[in-house]
Amino acid sequence: MNKFSWLSAVLCAFPAAAQLPHFCGTDQMQQQWLEKHPTMIIEHEKLEAFIQNWLQHNAHTRDENVYVIPVVFHIIHDYGSENISDEQVRDAVRILNEDFRKRNSDTADIVPAFKNIAADTRIEFRLANKTPGGTCTNGIERIHSLTTYLGNDQSKLNYWPRDRYLNIWVVRNMAEGIAGYAYLPGSVAAPQFAPYDGIVILSSYVGSIGTGSATTARALTHEVGHYLNLLHTWGNGPLGADCGDDSVDDTPETKGWGTCKLDGSVCNPPVIENVQNYMEYSYCYRMFSEGQADRMRAVLNASTSDRNLLWQPSNLEATGTADTIEPICPPRIDFYASTRMTCVNSLVTFYDVSWNGPVDERLWTFQDGTPATSTEKNPKVSFSTSGWKTVTLTGSNAAGSSSLTRTAYIYVTQPPATLSVGYWESFDQATTFNNEYLVFNPEGNNSMWQHTYTAGNFAPGAVKLNNHKNMNGDIDVLVTPPVNLKGAGTVYLNFYTSAASNAVQAANVADELKIYVSTNCGLSWQLRQTISGVNLANAGYYSNSFTPNSASQWVARSVMIPSTYNTENVRFKFEYRTNGRGNNIYIDDIHVSNYPVGLPQETSSAWTLQVYPNPVQDHAQVLLQLTSLGYTSLTVRDLFGRVVAVVHESRLGPGQHVFDLDARQLPETGVYFLHLQHDSQHAIRRLMVH
Repeated sequence: MNKFSWLSAVLCAFPAAAQLPHFCGTDQMQQQWLEKHPTMIIEHEKLEAFIQNWLQHNAHTRDENVYVIPVVFHIIHDYGSENISDEQVRDAVRILNEDFRKRNSDTADIVPAFKNIAADTRIEFRLANKTPGGTCTNGIERIHSLTTYLGNDQSKLNYWPRDRYLNIWVVRNMAEGIAGYAYLPGSVAAPQFAPYDGIVILSSYVGSIGTGSATTARALTHEVGHYLNLLHTWGNGPLGADCGDDSVDDTPETKGWGTCKLDGSVCNPPVIENVQNYMEYSYCYRMFSEGQADRMRAVLNASTSDRNLLWQPSNLEATGTADTIEPICPPRIDFYASTRMTCVNSLVTFYDVSWNGPVDERLWTFQDGTPATSTEKNPKVSFSTSGWKTVTLTGSNAAGSSSLTRTAYIYVTQPPATLSVGYWESFDQATTFNNEYLVFNPEGNNSMWQHTYTAGNFAPGAVKLNNHKNMNGDIDVLVTPPVNLKGAGTVYLNFYTSAASNAVQAANVADELKIYVSTNCGLSWQLRQTISGVNLANAGYYSNSFTPNSASQWVARSVMIPSTYNTENVRFKFEYRTNGRGNNIYIDDIHVSNYPVGLPQETSSAWTLQVYPNPVQDHAQVLLQLTSLGYTSLTVRDLFGRVVAVVHESRLGPGQHVFDLDARQLPETGVYFLHLQHDSQHAIRRLMVH
């Protein structure tokens, strides 16, 4: 028997039935983990020594005690299909218990070579009926979080103490080819690693109903095996690479199987390999062996990662799992809407997704809604006035009631828009941003679009997203006020950005800024442009929180909006998504024009350009200091980039030059730009005319 090395993490991939098997990421994960936590090797060795000693004294004396493990399922969701039903979770627990107690009907199909060693592990699982605080639960909690799209350790939210519960996190997505993973007890033995102890698994690999299937339903059985310190039957390493062993006496050496070849014999012919083992990849799982059962029971008697405390009678009482009677708990109220933005008098569907207990009676209330109240589970509602709307849902059953109020939950727009082509927002005042722009922060964290005076393109004042070392996968949304583009033809959404990265390697700069347009009050959006990577992070790498400190760190952007969007109510959306290695981003001077950004950035510091006074009423002086001879043009441009006045055009030499600017010749009061071109060098100064 080849003794394997008990290493840190197990990251398992399960193939779909018609696909070739994916490899397990054990080697990669264990290397990464041990580089960070090398002392965990010692914990694995201690646990293995305990197991060997326990087996020596107990393996031949059958212990009939059934070990019951309390379980909590954390459903991490974004109100999609990953928010699986209670029935699907209960189905998964049923399958676990059948597999671990050898009550699965397909044991009759176990090949003769292993039928006599197929084990009833005498391990059972029960959904918790009490929370860590002692309140009523059905063992299933639901958490709205974008980490459902990550499916990694960041998805392990609201961990319950591991000395009392097996934590299982259900998610929507994981890395390509991966369906679930669990850490071996030794790798998380240190108390500070307790929040990482448990199982992460795809929602489509939980149970056999709903999003699950009979084909994938045993994946959780496999992962619980890892949680109880079993390796794959071939030990560590990729599937099919080398013959290996799992330190279990009655499971033959194997390379592992991605297909169901029941008479498979590769490593030691004619010895048949245990293709039907739950710790294989064959998808014809039927059994644990007696040796595997002994090892799991040994682990449940070890203090490593508190496994020996789970099944104690005192803990079963504390978690409400001493019996199989499931209590009726008060509901925990939750809901979502088909959209967060709509037009006046357009229908929005609201969905009651309350959990923890059934809702026997409910009452919705909708601010300015028609209807204003409803007792339906999923009512359709319209709103008669514009602005933010508050929604409340109250639900109850015989055990109790609860209520949830979401203020500023639905934003309603009344067309037509009052703004038009030529709209410019410089964010000089926070009140404009607060009153006219919409901010959506799905994760509800401190990373959100907000006004700041610490930076600005032409002057202090901009919109900032605090993205320094933000959570991987976080999404933040900024929506502009509506603009009337009826009859405007092709227009451009112009704006300036300044952004940095927290990643040293350019290949790791993967944040995205997507720009969308909507013509129906935000009910639907069409993508117009994606800015990503180093093109987005124009300021490069910053280890600290980034704040732009020079004009050269701002980049002009233009997004073409074709005439097909010429309606009387157009909104633009900036959606930022980070991979966790980004830094702060700033947006300034949002401008809707018939022209793309026409004012180039400064390209030289070989001169100074100043205007006094500014703001100007009648006349102003323009002071220009040059260090070289060249053709010089000084023009005044409007918000569209069009020239409205010429201050000077000729060749100028080094030295100071003073020009008079007659503001009375400009078309109207407002914002203009003084544009300098000196040979191929440019500069812009913002000009306020009163």
